[in-house]
Amino acid sequence: MNNEKNKLIVTKIEDGTVIDRIPPGKALRVLEVLGIDSNYPYTVALAIRVRSKKRSLKDVVKIKGKILSEKEVQKMSFIAPGACVNIIKNFEVEEKIKLEIPNHVEEFIDCLNPNCVSNANEPIDSSFDIVSKDPLILQCIYCDRIMEEKYLSGQL
Repeated sequence: MNNEKNKLIVTKIEDGTVIDRIPPGKALRVLEVLGIDSNYPYTVALAIRVRSKKRSLKDVVKIKGKILSEKEVQKMSFIAPGACVNIIKNFEVEEKIKLEIPNHVEEFIDCLNPNCVSNANEPIDSSFDIVSKDPLILQCIYCDRIMEEKYLSGQL
């Protein structure tokens, strides 16, 4: 089998972000969390379930014109731990970030306890310590509520 025939050709981007080594089948969730849909004004390349040397399969997302914020990178770490975010400037990789679930997270996850002070219109951000990364278990620093990944659908 000729390897040249099996290569996927996607052109380089001048400025933007490439998210590589996304677990297979998670690329669409990555786009959803980043708010990228059919109305996004720039080019987005999406490769789903492509062969990988390090893993058997992976997804890849290239986003022209978008540099991920620190908060977006943190969100991606929960969806695609182990993936690699490459920040591209002038056709070159300026920065590589390996996605790892942090030990602490703030703001983008809401506590499931309706009586938690973080849900009481107080001027505070939600805040969680990560108790376990696999399986994902979080603990609210305000009310000590333990939350498992299966109950966080829609937030991650």
